Amino acid sequence: MEVQVNILLVDDNPDNLLALEAVLDNESYRLVKCLSGEEALRSLLKNEYAVIVLDVQMPGMDGFETARLIKSREKTKEIPIIFISATRSESEHFYAGYSAGAIDYMIKPFIPQILRTKIEGFVSMYLSNRKLQLQTELLHQKTRELEKMNKELLRTAYKLNKTEAQARIVRETSMDTMVTFDQNGMILMANPALEKMFGYLEEEVAGEHMSKLLPSFPEIDYTREASDPDTGMLGKLIELQPRRKDGYCFDAEIQIGTAMVEEEPIYACTISDITQRKRYEKEIVAAKEAAEIASRAKSEFLAVVSHEIRTPLTGVMGMTSLLMDTELTEEQMGYADIIMKSGDTLLSVINDILDYSKIESGKMELEEVPFQIAACIDETFDLFTAKSKQMNLQMNYYVDPLLPEYIEGDITKLRQVLINLVGNAVKFTKEGSIDVDVTLAADLGSSLMLGISVKDTGVGISRENLPLLFLPFSQLDSSMTRRYGGTGLGLAICKNLVQMMGGSISVDTDEDKGATFMFTVRVKPHYLITEQEAPALEGGLHSDAIHYTFKGALEEAVNASVNPMRILIAEDNEINQTLSLRMLEKLGYRADMAPDGSQALHMAKENRYDLILMDIQMPVMDGLEATRRILGELPAGEKPIVVAMTANVLSGERERCLEAGMKDLISKPISFQILKEMIERYSAGSTGPHKQQVH
Repeated sequence: MEVQVNILLVDDNPDNLLALEAVLDNESYRLVKCLSGEEALRSLLKNEYAVIVLDVQMPGMDGFETARLIKSREKTKEIPIIFISATRSESEHFYAGYSAGAIDYMIKPFIPQILRTKIEGFVSMYLSNRKLQLQTELLHQKTRELEKMNKELLRTAYKLNKTEAQARIVRETSMDTMVTFDQNGMILMANPALEKMFGYLEEEVAGEHMSKLLPSFPEIDYTREASDPDTGMLGKLIELQPRRKDGYCFDAEIQIGTAMVEEEPIYACTISDITQRKRYEKEIVAAKEAAEIASRAKSEFLAVVSHEIRTPLTGVMGMTSLLMDTELTEEQMGYADIIMKSGDTLLSVINDILDYSKIESGKMELEEVPFQIAACIDETFDLFTAKSKQMNLQMNYYVDPLLPEYIEGDITKLRQVLINLVGNAVKFTKEGSIDVDVTLAADLGSSLMLGISVKDTGVGISRENLPLLFLPFSQLDSSMTRRYGGTGLGLAICKNLVQMMGGSISVDTDEDKGATFMFTVRVKPHYLITEQEAPALEGGLHSDAIHYTFKGALEEAVNASVNPMRILIAEDNEINQTLSLRMLEKLGYRADMAPDGSQALHMAKENRYDLILMDIQMPVMDGLEATRRILGELPAGEKPIVVAMTANVLSGERERCLEAGMKDLISKPISFQILKEMIERYSAGSTGPHKQQVH
């Protein structure tokens, strides 16, 4: 009789439980229904469950708290949990559900077939795991018994005469096949398990060579691989494929032992069928490959999401910047300012999610460039100048004079940590001051350990909320979420970035008296600054840099005449086409427009461009292929500089662009200031077309 699999259904509404019972009606399932989280926890103490279907909104103990308690218990932490909720609009419910340990989250009303399919999948996984556990335990037990038996047999065999040794070996064997053979490989005796495993009777193989059972036996140096009864060393486990009487070959593992009887060696070979184990190993490998495919799909999905969100956001923020540079009434300027601030907020949320995804997948890398720590803090403070003045907050910093003027490290990621911490300090401080101190925590010779603290006089943090502080997708309470917003990823990203830079982060707080965040990072001293390194100190374009757009960032070109530098823009989005052209016009440049990579290739061959701003994802021919074709087909003296414009900021995008021959990369949304600096960099010292070439 087939054993039923337990499935736990938890919902405070009996009608919902009846509906779930109707959907999951199956003779193989034993459905256990509970009306509360407390009742579910009591049931988990009594029964083992393959999967739990859990309602979110329940009186008393809600679904999230119930899930956390389930995951905290060693015996139940691996049970998959599917949340079912009627909440549709609040994304934090999804984050809370997954952070509480859920493996899936479904919205009511759900599609019965989808729920049934998911339950079937989890039940199948549960049954497979049970089989694998039982098989593994059985295999370990058999192996231990076999090793013990072989050791005992080989220890006593040399004391017996030839006939006694053969009889003892056969009597002591297990359910695995045991065959004895002489030094020439001729079979002497076999135990009864031979018939079940191979289909032969003992008299059919006696006097035959071992290759009758083991075709690859001639390739085995059994005198070397056998156990040594004098030292107690066990024989080597060898995997091979024996052949049955009917010609069928199967996976097996053999171990050979030897004993000396009347100065003649006798060998015993134990043959274990490992067909089941091999099948389970293949299933595990297949599951691993499926997980890797899912991980790659996740990365591709994030790349698409990044592109699809950042492309229209480029138009919104860029056009708003251009609009704010025109003649507007005070009311219109206020509306435009709100649009810009909303765009900045949305971009910050997108960056947080993508950064956390990169860190989680291990795809974020560190870079080392020389920079000034004081300049890094100045740049961070500049971002919050307007808000701090509006709130009358004092912003101060101190840099230890023992530190060298220049240090080497990842300024981009250090600045990102400071922006998060200083931004939080400004957000949660109504009055008083924000102080940043940088000290030399340790001089390690070839490297330095910096100790950095960010102190505020704000609301502080309650002690009971401290454990949640650096967890992803966590806010301290719902009222804070409504008042201050955010993804709840900022401090989790800070923690991961600090750990990547060889340090740690902690907090010291007194509720209602402010908080002090302290972290350390490992850097290198940099004492010699050469002319070649000077540009790096001023900052460059980085694919993972955070770009900020401020009111008034647009400025008219110094030279009113059109710059002779010839520029081509390859961009399929009409809004971004207009935005790019208008930004270049503000800088005093004219540009041609290509709607796809194929047209860009054609125009680059027909004209001689100095600079091509190339979008990556375009129809007909993408930007990477177009760049390879342009740089590969144009003569050496006519190759333009190609700069990527991409909404995909995931790890590896910059490397793909450089491999295609591109000179640099600008992330969308495009900042006017970044575009201006990039063009100035590549047109510096150029008085006409083609003065600067890429080879």
